[in-house]
Amino acid sequence: MSTTAADYAWLPDHQLHIVATLAHVDQTVERVIRMVHDYTAQEPLSLKTVVDGDQVQAVVTAIAPLPEAIPRLVADALTQLRAALEHTVYAEVEHLLRRSLTAEEARSIEMPATTSLADFEAWLNHRRRRGLAPLQPSAPLAQRIGALQPFQRRDPDEHPLKMLVEYTNMAKHRRPTVAAARLAAVHPDAPNPGLSVSQPLERWPQPGSGQPIHVNDTIATAPRGAYIPFSIWTTVSLQRPHTGIWNIAAKELEYLEDWVRTTAIPIIVTGGREVTPLPPQLDISTGHDDLRSELPGAGAASAAERGGRRIQAAVARVGLTEVLAPLMGSDMSETISEWGATLTDDAVLQRVGRLAQARHSPQEALRATDGLHEDGSRHSSRGCQ
Repeated sequence: MSTTAADYAWLPDHQLHIVATLAHVDQTVERVIRMVHDYTAQEPLSLKTVVDGDQVQAVVTAIAPLPEAIPRLVADALTQLRAALEHTVYAEVEHLLRRSLTAEEARSIEMPATTSLADFEAWLNHRRRRGLAPLQPSAPLAQRIGALQPFQRRDPDEHPLKMLVEYTNMAKHRRPTVAAARLAAVHPDAPNPGLSVSQPLERWPQPGSGQPIHVNDTIATAPRGAYIPFSIWTTVSLQRPHTGIWNIAAKELEYLEDWVRTTAIPIIVTGGREVTPLPPQLDISTGHDDLRSELPGAGAASAAERGGRRIQAAVARVGLTEVLAPLMGSDMSETISEWGATLTDDAVLQRVGRLAQARHSPQEALRATDGLHEDGSRHSSRGCQ
């Protein structure tokens, strides 16, 4: 769905600065996701086989070290997300006052993260803030800030603002974000009751799922003499500083980025979130004469969404080879793979999607497969010219 400049009229000129900050966050998150993908794609666990009586165990012998850039880039992204909130509140207070803040007033402006109504009221009543009209308890801006406070949720520790503040406080004062490789799942490539695993596959993993990995851990056990191919899924996860819960890094970053972009900033500025979300993907590596005019052409998919499509496309390219190689000859596998690599992520997903849609109709499946065969053959013919 395309957008126009009018769709972003809810964002006033004095808040346009936030668009560039959100774009910077999204670019940083994309760097994290690419590094995480490269790390997990290398199969970071090394294993050995240990025979124990009539059982054979898969035991971890080494874990590839996590790139040190990952926790630091995560901390950078989250710090900028918190800054986006602080900057929005500051700009809104100045705009409502119609004057610049004094040095003392400026030091009092922040985005609080209170876990009780009493604490929020105390924040509003601070001697530096209680004289500012926009932060009077009955003022719209104060009420909007109050609506975003962690105490509004049954479990304040699960509120995104609470999480954001805890992550960034740790990154500023103690250490970068705590990140580690964790075991997400071990499962047989085909159902087999003979394989016992330390971490079964969870279809919808939630925060806290998975398990830590250590050298000498046994992650799978099978009867001696049995051949049971299995797959291992590792993730890079972040540990929430205040609860100790681990969550997959891409999911945690996506959750916090989306909340700031689609909920917190619209509420601070307009009092609600029923607005066209600000686009996350905007090129800020070059200057723009009119930042507002760039919004309709900016990408609407977040870094996490784009990363998910890249992973889906990588799997789909393998699937194309598996489908077409028997039709075109096993010696054509390399050529088919090369053709898949020339396709954009959207193009390869579109082709595999056609196959998925046709799976219940033999005639449609045949037509879809023939179409893929023709595409691959054309690429092969061009390569031979």
